[in-house]
Amino acid sequence: MKVNIITDKWCDYCIKAKKLLNDNNFTYNEISLSTEEGKRLMERDDLRTVPQIYFNDELIKGGYTGLKKYLEEQK
Repeated sequence: MKVNIITDKWCDYCIKAKKLLNDNNFTYNEISLSTEEGKRLMERDDLRTVPQIYFNDELIKGGYTGLKKYLEEQK
C-alpha cells in the first residue's frame, strides 16, 4: 500500500499521525507543506489543515483523528 502524508514541522497532530503509522508498521512518504509538491497537493484537494494522509491516493478524511478511526475499523 502506498501511503503519503502531508505535514508541517510545527504540527503536533502530524507527529502523532506519523507515530500511529509507524506503530502500525506502515511505510510512508512524508511530504512537507514547505515544498512545492506539498503546496500543490493541498491546493489540488482544496485542503486547509495538516496532516493529510493518503492511502493509495485516497484521502483519509479527518487528519490524525480520521486515520485513527480508519485503522481501528480495519482491525
